[in-house]
Amino acid sequence: MAVRVLVMSDPSPPAESQSGARAPRAYLGWSVAAAIACFLPLGLVAIYYGFRTNRALLEGRLDDAARASRVTRRWLIITIVVGLLVYLAVAAVFVLLGAFSR
Repeated sequence: MAVRVLVMSDPSPPAESQSGARAPRAYLGWSVAAAIACFLPLGLVAIYYGFRTNRALLEGRLDDAARASRVTRRWLIITIVVGLLVYLAVAAVFVLLGAFSR
């Protein structure tokens, strides 16, 4: 019995070497971390655009990937800032209500 192995690979060279420019970052890992640690609703938007960046990179559309990468980074920063503001607001409410006093 012979075993066949099918390897699916993209025969084209990486996007970086085709145009000479660096491929844009997807920020997908950072988006997932920010969604978990900071503010989930906005983090999901950042994850979505991170996936769009990856898809555009895989399809060789570097202009679309660069645009989606900028949008991903913007939503990532917004997620972190809003998450920190929410955490500070919750901590302020706890302090005002005396939750940390004995």
